[in-house]
Amino acid sequence: MSTITQHIGLTKPDYTDEIYQTMQDLGTNFEKLDHLAEKSSSLAPLDGVWPLAARIWNTAPATGKPAGWINTREGRAAKSWKPTTLHDLHSYVVPTTDNGHVYECIQAGYTGVLEPVFPTTDLAEVQDTRGASTWQPSTLYYKDNIVFPTTDIGRFYVCVKDGESGSKEPVWSSINGASVYDNTAVWISLKVAKWAERGVAASFKPFGMIG
Repeated sequence: MSTITQHIGLTKPDYTDEIYQTMQDLGTNFEKLDHLAEKSSSLAPLDGVWPLAARIWNTAPATGKPAGWINTREGRAAKSWKPTTLHDLHSYVVPTTDNGHVYECIQAGYTGVLEPVFPTTDLAEVQDTRGASTWQPSTLYYKDNIVFPTTDIGRFYVCVKDGESGSKEPVWSSINGASVYDNTAVWISLKVAKWAERGVAASFKPFGMIG
């Protein structure tokens, strides 16, 4: 009859065990050992789901740098939000100021110029177009202003050259990164990204600063 080891709970098969059961027990043991194995990287994790107290050793230790990082909150690790960045469907981000939550991209596209106000309600959604307004004729626009066409086409347009819009609405491009010339103003076309709250974000903190 198999027994369990004291410290990490590995199964010790007995010679009386069935071969199939023994193979299952060994497979479980390997998974436990793999989970407990030391992990290393030059950065704190930016993806994956991590348990509380998961530890990553720094592969590039140096004076003034941490020996590694330890997770202080069980959850998913993700990159911080950045402006005008393309995201694929099902990619993840966390806000630049930690609010304890992680967000999944539910509509592939580009982040806006201003960070959205990320909701903390379970499964709540947000469109990444903070600060956008509907295009207006004969209006002075400045670099990084963002507008929507008067007819929604799922895109937003970032001003890349100060100027005054025309008296008539321009023909808006549906190609990411394409320029739209609007009298003396110039815009670039970007598809709107959308996010949904998806639970708790991991929180890796540095430990063991090297003096």
